[in-house]
Amino acid sequence: MVTETIAQNDACKGDSAVMDRLSVSTIRLLSADMVDKANSGHLGAPFGCAPLANALWGRIMKFSPRKRWMNRDRFVLSAGHASALQYSMLHLTGHGLGGPYDVSMDELKLFRQAGSSTPGHPEFRLTCGVEVTTGPLGQGFANAVGIAIAEAHLAARFNKDGFPIFDYNTYCLCGDGCMMEGVASEAASLAGHLKLHKLIVFYDDNKITIDGTTDLAFSEDVGARFAAYGWNVLRIDNGDIASSHVFEKAVADAKSQNEKPSLIIMKTTIGNGAGPGVEGTSKAHGGKFSNLEAIRNKWFNPTYLRKDGDAIDQEVAELVQAELDLISEKVVLPKFHVPSKVLHKFREVGAQGDRMADKWEETLQEYFRTFRSSEPDLVSDLEQRMSGKFLIDKWESKVSEYLSKEQKAIYSNLKTLWNNFEAQDVDSDSSQECKRRKISPDEKPKYKAGRVYVAEALKNIVATNPSVIGGSPDVASSCGGHWPELQGHFLPPCFAKQLAGASYAGRYIHFGVREHASLAILNGICSSSSLIPYCTLFTVFYQYALPAIRMASISKFPILYIGTHDSIEVGEDGPTHQPVEVLPQLRAMPNLLVIRPANVEECVGSFQVFAAQYTEKQSINSYIDPKPLVKRPVFVMTSRGELGLPYKGNTKIRGQDGVWKGAYVLHDCVDEIPCPGKGLPASANHIVLPDIVLIGSGQDVALVMKAKEILLKWSLAFNDRLKEGFEGFPHVSSSIAPALLKVRIVSMPCWELFDEQDQEYQDAVLCSNYRQILRIYVEKAATKNTGHDKYAHMSVLMPS
Repeated sequence: MVTETIAQNDACKGDSAVMDRLSVSTIRLLSADMVDKANSGHLGAPFGCAPLANALWGRIMKFSPRKRWMNRDRFVLSAGHASALQYSMLHLTGHGLGGPYDVSMDELKLFRQAGSSTPGHPEFRLTCGVEVTTGPLGQGFANAVGIAIAEAHLAARFNKDGFPIFDYNTYCLCGDGCMMEGVASEAASLAGHLKLHKLIVFYDDNKITIDGTTDLAFSEDVGARFAAYGWNVLRIDNGDIASSHVFEKAVADAKSQNEKPSLIIMKTTIGNGAGPGVEGTSKAHGGKFSNLEAIRNKWFNPTYLRKDGDAIDQEVAELVQAELDLISEKVVLPKFHVPSKVLHKFREVGAQGDRMADKWEETLQEYFRTFRSSEPDLVSDLEQRMSGKFLIDKWESKVSEYLSKEQKAIYSNLKTLWNNFEAQDVDSDSSQECKRRKISPDEKPKYKAGRVYVAEALKNIVATNPSVIGGSPDVASSCGGHWPELQGHFLPPCFAKQLAGASYAGRYIHFGVREHASLAILNGICSSSSLIPYCTLFTVFYQYALPAIRMASISKFPILYIGTHDSIEVGEDGPTHQPVEVLPQLRAMPNLLVIRPANVEECVGSFQVFAAQYTEKQSINSYIDPKPLVKRPVFVMTSRGELGLPYKGNTKIRGQDGVWKGAYVLHDCVDEIPCPGKGLPASANHIVLPDIVLIGSGQDVALVMKAKEILLKWSLAFNDRLKEGFEGFPHVSSSIAPALLKVRIVSMPCWELFDEQDQEYQDAVLCSNYRQILRIYVEKAATKNTGHDKYAHMSVLMPS
């Protein structure tokens, strides 16, 4: 594999300073033409970092434009506004060439246009060759840390002597803005601690932001800061130079040690080559360059190239003149034109990478043959993951066993709330609950806290599936999510002496108190494929990390978030820890499933909904844009305290099944299960509509169930008093039929799944097509005016 890497890097050994300069000019002008045609975009970074891009894609990185080679080097553009630079390189190297995801010249001409595969900022799944969605500064930096974590873990689990199956580097380009963002600082601190030596970050140190020079707001020594984080800090004093060798040497220096991630600080000029008054100023950051044609003449017109007498420019002029002759142009190469020698150079590098990917697949098959008999479980695990199936088949049976055990403990004491209160003469002790005026006593079943249920369900999945990796930002002891005997600890090998189970093969990441970075890191892990990431945290502290959740939702990353302490019932911590507004915030986020289970059945159902995204085999060697949406993150929000219902449901729908529908009738106004001694329920012969529909989620479903009990008691008492008022009037009294309130209880764990059901199902659950039926939503984990009126006439929510 080492030999193959050198082969790709040497594919362009004949490249000279002449080809470097022509390539850099081509990259700049191609980016400029995209921005000019769109009349929108950013050119400062593409012009300033074109020499780096030429070196990375032309000499340094190993990649396959044809397939999603699992051992490719990864590139993350944390400065996502420089997307024109990345799209130019993906086109030049032939990513997706000839297929439906071809980064073609036509797509470059549609830069920043609706429906194109070249959006304003890079988007995962939308553009072939884009590893993660970036744009909000600093996110990509943390994503790159996650990708490096994934490589270290996969290598530790699967690599064998002579079989370096996972052996790739992660390259990241960031700017001054990324360095100012807190999420990048958090991620950099963790990366240094974890000694992720295969992470190489290029810092475009051009000293310019949108509002002016960086010294207006940013004066620290970034290199010293990163050195304190435990990084290997290197410098390129002149990042404007076109020569690839400068960048190759810096990368070689970064790879010469295996103890630290590397930060390569490049001194560059923003908008380099754009001319006086633009380059080196904030004017270069965004928008097209008004002097673009003058720039084109400077680089793509032989006459202009020969003017200054520079020896390299003289040779470039000859290449440009030959290109003009080839395309029958007389003066200057036209817009969106790539000189044939430049295109051949990058396409050949891409073709070499394709051959390396094929060779890697042969090595992978040899790996399977070599270790199938001695380590069958390891081989089976990797084979399953390479086919796109990350959960083993027996995971669900383990979770079902857990649920059955919990149900047995619960239902031994769980009583029934009957809708029928007519007097009954039944001797059976089991039927005493059904007698007139008799409602189930307040004897409590054995419930656990919601956070315990979800942690125990997660443990069953972690125990059976080595693909599951995650962590908690320093609250695992309260929220659950870490079982050292099952997962070990994802830490550098040097920790092994002081902590049992510490290695890169560990599956629990000690994030420390770095909420934002931890979730952005999970995005990078998820993008790497082959791993299922999760996080457990207090619900309120997910607010620190909402930008990362939003990026996961945009990217369709199937990540599991578990939020505990989900409402005002968090104990004595007070309003700072009471997340009364987080649930509506998450529900407002597109492509995110938010599930708030009401009992252990719904907790298990939540995990089943999440896991379904990982159980179906699909090739990971091709770019897949799933439409309709089948991949998305899942947020399971649950309680600090006991989670369960005061009574059994009286419908045939199991909680774990109801979650898939988003909402379901848990306790109806008639009894589907016959009341002992009474035969068939009233609903057997005709449909009985409720007077009131009470809706809730999570712990609040228990509240509305108790509210139903109170309403039934009140209704019965009212009827008794009414009947007493007519005593002495036998004819009237005998004709008065009891008119008990008919109340339906709806558990609505997931708005998003419910909204995806057809209208017929929605109406059947909520009776929303009957105006006379009152619908009331109760939720103490949400505030007023946050969307409940979509489902109910009235809502009982938190006022503040």
